[in-house]
Amino acid sequence: MDLIDGLEANGLLKHYSHILTGYVRSKDFLHAISDVIEKVKKYNPDVKYVCDPVMGDNGKFYCPKELVDAYKRILIPKAFITTPN
Repeated sequence: MDLIDGLEANGLLKHYSHILTGYVRSKDFLHAISDVIEKVKKYNPDVKYVCDPVMGDNGKFYCPKELVDAYKRILIPKAFITTPN
């Protein structure tokens, strides 16, 4: 969060139009992403969040299973678009 706090302190969060996330392997990081989205939306309510959860590939699920519900409850509802594979 130091990076986001630094961008905020320098008045730079208002310049972002999109946020993109990919593979995440911890619930704490999912919560941190949610916090960043909310913080950026405070400065730019029109920012678009693109969620690419990267949960598996070639028929194999490799995302920690405990993250599935967190994605459903926390990140996907904030997404402008979701691009699951």
